[in-house]
Amino acid sequence: MSVTLDKAPRSFTVLMQDGTVHGVLLTPDTQEERDLLYFDAYWGDCLDLIVVTAVDGYDAHTQAVATYDRETAIEDYMHRIGVKYDAARTTYQRLRTWAHAMGAESRTRWIGHPILTRLPLTHFVLTEVMREHREPTAA
Repeated sequence: MSVTLDKAPRSFTVLMQDGTVHGVLLTPDTQEERDLLYFDAYWGDCLDLIVVTAVDGYDAHTQAVATYDRETAIEDYMHRIGVKYDAARTTYQRLRTWAHAMGAESRTRWIGHPILTRLPLTHFVLTEVMREHREPTAA
């Protein structure tokens, strides 16, 4: 007889600063409690709050770091190219569509291409998609 733990997804609030996770909490039930948590963490401790839906604290931690890395890559693109956030986010979404549309062999060929040293957002998206598909990456 096998035993499986069926974990229901819940809302977690992850406290971060400069990409480092400082805490993972269950998101408070009421808006008033969430506002108080936000005020204390953001204004009191200078922490960023990322809310994710996850099955446990480890999953929440992993998702929050991925969200932070994604936002950092998009902001880096904004500053490198000189575009607003909406344009950078659209570029990110188009790159994801492109990366998902190609097969594993094409992604592997592209991830090793020297031009990606000059296209960090493209490299980031390829790496992200390859990890989602559990394909080996150099990064």
